[in-house]
Amino acid sequence: MASSGKITSFNERQLVTFHLGDDEFGADIMHVKEIVRVPEITRVPYALDYIEGACNLRGNVLPVIDGRARFNMERKEKDENSRVLVIDVNGKATGVIVDRVSEVIRVSTSDIEEPPQIVKNVDAEYLHGIVKLDNGNRLIMLLDIVPVVNGDAEAKTQTNEKDTKGEPVVKSRDDSTSDAASDEQLVSFLLGNEEYSIGIMQVKEIIRLPEMMKVPNCEAYVDGVVSIRNHLLPIINLRSYFGLDSKETTDHTRVLVVDMGGFTAGMIVDKVSEVLRVPAGMIQPPPKFSAQSGEQLKGVAKLDNGKRLIMMLEPSKIISADTYRKISELNGVSMESDGVKSIERQIMDEEQLVAFKMDNEEYGIKIKEVQEINRMTEVTQIPRAPHYINGIVNLRGNIIPVLDLRKFFGLSKKGMTDATRIIIVDSAGVKTGIIVDSVSEVLRFEKALIESPPELFSNGIDSSYVEGVGKLDDGKRMVLILRLDKVLDFEKMSA
Repeated sequence: MASSGKITSFNERQLVTFHLGDDEFGADIMHVKEIVRVPEITRVPYALDYIEGACNLRGNVLPVIDGRARFNMERKEKDENSRVLVIDVNGKATGVIVDRVSEVIRVSTSDIEEPPQIVKNVDAEYLHGIVKLDNGNRLIMLLDIVPVVNGDAEAKTQTNEKDTKGEPVVKSRDDSTSDAASDEQLVSFLLGNEEYSIGIMQVKEIIRLPEMMKVPNCEAYVDGVVSIRNHLLPIINLRSYFGLDSKETTDHTRVLVVDMGGFTAGMIVDKVSEVLRVPAGMIQPPPKFSAQSGEQLKGVAKLDNGKRLIMMLEPSKIISADTYRKISELNGVSMESDGVKSIERQIMDEEQLVAFKMDNEEYGIKIKEVQEINRMTEVTQIPRAPHYINGIVNLRGNIIPVLDLRKFFGLSKKGMTDATRIIIVDSAGVKTGIIVDSVSEVLRFEKALIESPPELFSNGIDSSYVEGVGKLDDGKRMVLILRLDKVLDFEKMSA
């Protein structure tokens, strides 16, 4: 914010004044970094009730609180007058939504009185005083803005590590020079319009919503239990857990079977988006709303120049071992019942694939053969290699050959786009990159829907490269399941 250029005397305070409802407030301009319109805000799970969420501010994640809710006022819809005050506290920015900003003014310290013991709408601990202007006709409540944005004492995140000034140290991973070994590979999913993710190493299975057995006297967010290989699996409804509105299940509803740290649980999500690798430099520590929200969030991934924010969850903090133990010890759950056994039959009878597209055709590779999925990177060409071998890439110190599937199948040439991906697969212990037009989703469907491939497909692809054809949506959607051992027959390539 531009300064007026005048020097404030020791007998003056320079304030940014703003309104919440009918009340006018003021904050020292030294704490107000800037004033912006209300941007698109991503909701943060399990945060305090006055937390509005987080937004992107020029590539940085900005936590945002609702000023009205912070002072126990009735919330109101944001309008053209609503603004966000970006408050700087010890180098960390937090946004505060206000109804409207009035002006920047200088007030004499002689016009500031001690606040009364009880002030309407505002706890006295947040007040430095009352500014009286126009012979007392205009009253401005002078806020101590630091504790307003820092939150209640019990909600502050604690750390044992301090800097030279005694401030808690937050280890940021916003470092664009970090190596790929510290990158995060995530399974992203949707809850409503918000995108979340869990580390791929913690996701054991992705399944359709199974039949569950209800558990009496259990946490409200536990929808029920099933059994996998004689181990009890609680099913957590993430919408209920995060206090979101309930939603009817759809064809996209999935359960992530997740390693929670010492035990396994299922998490119901609206839709699984994709498997993606995020460089460490694009990950910011979670906004410090409260100790509770800080625990559930591992960080915030900033993609597309900060336009896409993905909340990275820490599964081990979502449900405690004590809660799991209570569920496990409930006498009313029979491990042999049809309800809890149904998931095992479902897993055995289903196929799980990473689906991708080449032109208008959709293909699939068994997920157990997929190591990771990366954006297109620089490829070093190899002389006298088969025409469908693009070259080699360096993957964290390992040299990986890269096969262009379009060339391999004799499809027309197409330039690389933002959607182009390299799928790193492992076939018989050999890692290979496969270039595809785009990756669709992680797909699971019943094996009964897979048919043997025809002799020759309409696009000219040899059926020996296809293990089967998955027919979905009553046959309207077909996925060609590739045989990697045939596609990656290196002896044939070198012949």
